[in-house]
Amino acid sequence: MRAHHVLRHLLRSHEVTLYAIGSPSGAHRELGDVEPVGLEKRLFRISPAGYSWNAVKGLFSRLPFQVKLYENGELLRALTADVERGQIDLFFVQLLRMAEYVRPFSHIPRILDLVDSICLHYHRMPRIWHSPRWLAARVDRERVCRYEAQMPGRFDTVLLASPVDLAAVRKRTGGQNLVLVPNGVDLDNRPSVEESPEPNRIIFFGKLDYLPNADAAIYFVREILPLVRRTVPEAQFLVAGWSPPRAVRALGRMEGVTVRANVPDIKVEVSRSVVSVAPLRFGAGTQYKILESLALGVPVVATPEPARALVGHTTGPILVGRNPQEFANQVVRLLTDAACRERMGRAGRSLVQTRYSWERVLAPLDRVLEGIIACGLARS
Repeated sequence: MRAHHVLRHLLRSHEVTLYAIGSPSGAHRELGDVEPVGLEKRLFRISPAGYSWNAVKGLFSRLPFQVKLYENGELLRALTADVERGQIDLFFVQLLRMAEYVRPFSHIPRILDLVDSICLHYHRMPRIWHSPRWLAARVDRERVCRYEAQMPGRFDTVLLASPVDLAAVRKRTGGQNLVLVPNGVDLDNRPSVEESPEPNRIIFFGKLDYLPNADAAIYFVREILPLVRRTVPEAQFLVAGWSPPRAVRALGRMEGVTVRANVPDIKVEVSRSVVSVAPLRFGAGTQYKILESLALGVPVVATPEPARALVGHTTGPILVGRNPQEFANQVVRLLTDAACRERMGRAGRSLVQTRYSWERVLAPLDRVLEGIIACGLARS
């Protein structure tokens, strides 16, 4: 979603060619399959065998696995040809995993949208570090941290979505070219069908094969939901999103839990719920699940880090649960107090209207581009 809205923003004043790995199928589930007007796309695919070969090569590389995994010679050759023809004036790279593609072209200005600090994400994982599921992350952590620390020196500007992540990168690197560009929300992108909330329904949603999301869903069901249902036995928990792994699908066999995969319009499911939860125990950056919920007027209970990434050291309209009992208490409070729900819903909607519209959050990007253009004119 961030890439989609950044592309739309850039296309207002620039010609943009998108070089992307993989297929666009499913990429715009949340956006109604609407592509930015005027975008030229060049898509490059990696076969399952290609991913496997990249992973093997990654064992013998100093680069992070997630960088080696997306290595594609065809993309690099196409990019090189366009550079040699003088067709590229600036690189806008999204995510650490694509940064290596622009390394050979140091004469062209470049911006990296790091979005989140992956190093910070890894350093928040030790509470579940013993699990075999996180073996690859353990192996990759030092590589990622070393590689991420190089980015301020390799790019003209590095963008981050959270002040917490920006501070962490600045502390580790001393980089002065870091710019805060938060994630935003489309305030006009309402559900395709207007729905009334179902009493006592709690929702957690997101990309469910993303490790922090999978862990959050399991954590809520095992440690928080039983505490909620002691006070509100009718409480129902919906896990909705995309590509749930087996461990998440298995949650649907538990009483009071429903798992709904690949829903056509997640905003409908959010609107049908009275409480949205973000019980993430690790990760980094700002969470779309919180922004989308607040934009729809659904109050949110979150663990401290995702709440602080949005609203700083005060949590504002987001209720915070620091442990399972406190989290459950906050959920029960919203389930049983309609006036509190309405008050929190209004406060959340007001927050995203004043601070998190895409037009507002992308304004710093315009200033970055103006600075790069001015430097280019001065050199010429």
